Amino acid sequence: MSRLRRRYYTLASLLDAQPRGLVRDSRHRLLWDHFMSSEKLQKLRISRRCYSLLNKARIKPENMKLFYRTYRLPTDPFFPLFLTVKKAWLEERQRWRDERDRAIMSGMRELPDHRRRTLRMLAELERIHHPSGANPVWDDFIFPKSKKRAGELAGFGEIEWQNLWSLFLSRLIERYGSFPESQGLRIEALLMLGFNQLHDEKRPGKREVKNKFRILSRKYHPDRGGDATLFRRLKTARDLLLNERYQTGDR
Repeated sequence: MSRLRRRYYTLASLLDAQPRGLVRDSRHRLLWDHFMSSEKLQKLRISRRCYSLLNKARIKPENMKLFYRTYRLPTDPFFPLFLTVKKAWLEERQRWRDERDRAIMSGMRELPDHRRRTLRMLAELERIHHPSGANPVWDDFIFPKSKKRAGELAGFGEIEWQNLWSLFLSRLIERYGSFPESQGLRIEALLMLGFNQLHDEKRPGKREVKNKFRILSRKYHPDRGGDATLFRRLKTARDLLLNERYQTGDR
């Protein structure tokens, strides 16, 4: 059974629910002291709507009288102080988010052009299969949520990128019935060999596949100091794309 929401809240529950960053503010201690010294505040019960307005600091100073009257609250300094403290914390939190987002976007812009093109193409690939044209898997799994993750992407080698493509495509297969496993394998092979054509109507011909493999094999062949695992994956990608099942009728 789903848990029923509480109809009423206390100011103690409001204070207890505040994030750690706000709790470290010395004024949070003042709020507790004021609350504990007032029997009226301790007995007060507020509605879910009132709790939400306070917790999100949605009440403007000029609307305090209406707020008191609407929710039958005592005219007490606790409320304007709480709103001041919470609003300051929310604004600081928003500044932190804005700074983080700018740093992430800066890191993404510094990625090589071909990596950024691939990221955009994979986002578009998911939008094609999503009922609303969104890309939630891409947002959750590929796009960095922190400066640290953006830095990790910037330091990725070829194997790390290929692993990321592979895991992302496997998640698309799991989530969308319109995205078959065969298509995921084919797109993974295209990305492995450095192709940007992810749609069937733009698929490369056999000659292009062989040329791409030839160039990459020179770079990653174990005898030339390359990575053996990556070289095997390149061969697998080449063989898949040359298979008649994918290339029927190509030259």
